Amino acid sequence: MIRAALRVPVVLMTIVIGAAGAVSCSQNSPEPAASDRARAAAPHPEPSKTRTAPRAADLPKHAVTGDKQPSLGAARAMADGYTGKGFLTELSKAWKLKLDKPVEQEMPDGKKRTYVHGRGGNGLTVSAGYADHENMSSLLCRTGTKQSDGFDFLAACTGLDVAGVDHGKASSWLKQAREETDSLYAKRVAETGNKKEYVVSGVFTSGPVTMILHRAQDKYSLRILGGAVA
Repeated sequence: MIRAALRVPVVLMTIVIGAAGAVSCSQNSPEPAASDRARAAAPHPEPSKTRTAPRAADLPKHAVTGDKQPSLGAARAMADGYTGKGFLTELSKAWKLKLDKPVEQEMPDGKKRTYVHGRGGNGLTVSAGYADHENMSSLLCRTGTKQSDGFDFLAACTGLDVAGVDHGKASSWLKQAREETDSLYAKRVAETGNKKEYVVSGVFTSGPVTMILHRAQDKYSLRILGGAVA
C-alpha cells in the first residue's frame, strides 16, 4: 500500500471513544469518578501494545460499565490477503463517505501501523487499520446515537466480507448490543446524574473477527478486530 507521511489519525475523536483529554487535578481536587477514568481509557482503532488474546468463553456476553470493559488481544490480519479495499469502497459509496489516503502512524510501542480513515457530512466515520500495512486487522465505525440512519450504518459495517463471519448472527448481536448498552447507560445516568457515562456491550466472536459496541454520551463506536480472542 502507499504510505503517507506520519500523522495522528483525524478520526480519533472525543468521547472516550473519542479518546478524551488529560485530566488535571490540584491538591484540593476530588478523585476522578470511575466513569471519568473509564472514558479516559477510550478505545483506539487497535490496542497499541501486544497483549495475550483472552478466551472467548471468558469474555462478557452482556453490557458492562466502562471500568469493567474486557481487555482484548492485539488485532491481527482478519484473513490472509484480505485488504478490505472492495468493502471500504462499497461502504463509502453507500454512505457517502470520503476516504482519505492511507497514513502510517507510529504507536507507543514503536511499531507502525497503516490506517485508512473516512468521514461523511452526516457525521458518520470509519477507520480501517492494517497491523501489517496490507491486510485489514481492524475496523472502527462511529455514529451519533440520535443519527436517524446511524444504526443502519453500524449494521452495514458488520457485513464486511471476511470468510467465516456469520452476518445473520452479527446483525442480531448488534441489535441486542445496542439495547443493552442503551439500557445500562440510562441506568447509570439515572444513578449518577452524569451524562458522560461510558458503557460497552458484550463481546461477539464470529469466524476470525471479534465485535464490541461502545457507547459514551451520544456516540456509538463499533470495533471489529481480527485475532483479538483465542
